[in-house]
Amino acid sequence: MITQRAMLAAVHISIWTATKYDRKVSRDVASQHGAQERAGRYNKQLLMGAARLEELRTLAGQIRQYFYKVTLPWSDEGLRLLSSHFLFELSERMREFKANFSHGVEEFLDVYPGYIREARAELGSLFREEDYPSVDKLREKFSVNVEILPIATGDDFRVTMSAEEQARIAREIDANVRQRLSKGSEDLWKRLRAVVGHMVDRLSEPESRFHATLVTNIHDLVSLLPQLNVNQDPDLDRFATQIRERLCNCTAQELRKDDSRRSATVAEAAGIVAEMDEVLESRIPQNSTVPVEMPELSGILAHMTAYMGESVAL
Repeated sequence: MITQRAMLAAVHISIWTATKYDRKVSRDVASQHGAQERAGRYNKQLLMGAARLEELRTLAGQIRQYFYKVTLPWSDEGLRLLSSHFLFELSERMREFKANFSHGVEEFLDVYPGYIREARAELGSLFREEDYPSVDKLREKFSVNVEILPIATGDDFRVTMSAEEQARIAREIDANVRQRLSKGSEDLWKRLRAVVGHMVDRLSEPESRFHATLVTNIHDLVSLLPQLNVNQDPDLDRFATQIRERLCNCTAQELRKDDSRRSATVAEAAGIVAEMDEVLESRIPQNSTVPVEMPELSGILAHMTAYMGESVAL
């Protein structure tokens, strides 16, 4: 059962925005231009160039990026599907993230008075001492929390009502769960096709530059995919295996230095994209996935051959 293989999770990150709506300035600007006050809002940047605060925002982005990497979409309210395989890892990583975040908050608060002195000079007559919370109040505006919830199914519905009505609502709940699981699988297909399609795009342009992540991003995804595939889509597992075996044998540096390996790899990648599109097209009546149009493999090889002045072998 899906309730034994996965759960729901949400990450909640709170950071002080360091902005303040200035009603007086907004009113003055509107008056100068003969406009109504509601025509615009003037929001002050209370701290400009506050490096410690910027570091916290960067860390918050890294936390969200990791969370999205190991989870799949579930609801518009921020809940995402978490495979039970990742529960321990997520808990450990979030413990580390929270410790780093708390440390970063304290570092920011240590220099906060200095930032206020700088803001006084930068804001001029717009500076208001009362816009700046005390250190204790400010500390409360920063937090990182993870919420873990079970997946509700029709069997969990216990409200007292007629058996017929209860069965109907239970069926609706189960249908909703199936639909959201399908969306999670669809997200995995998109991720997988995107990284392989990106490889085709970069390698098929002989003069294009690419980084090590061209290969490592693919390797990372196919390593995670078996655990992320909580809907147990066999085609996803099959493609993950193929991609690992056919596209992850060379580093980006090797692909840059060896044209023949580059040509062979882009041919493999284009072939896999074509195979994925065939599978996705066969599923269109069942879901909304629409394959992205890719150049034909023959066109890619012809383009590279023309540039290299030699035959490109498959």
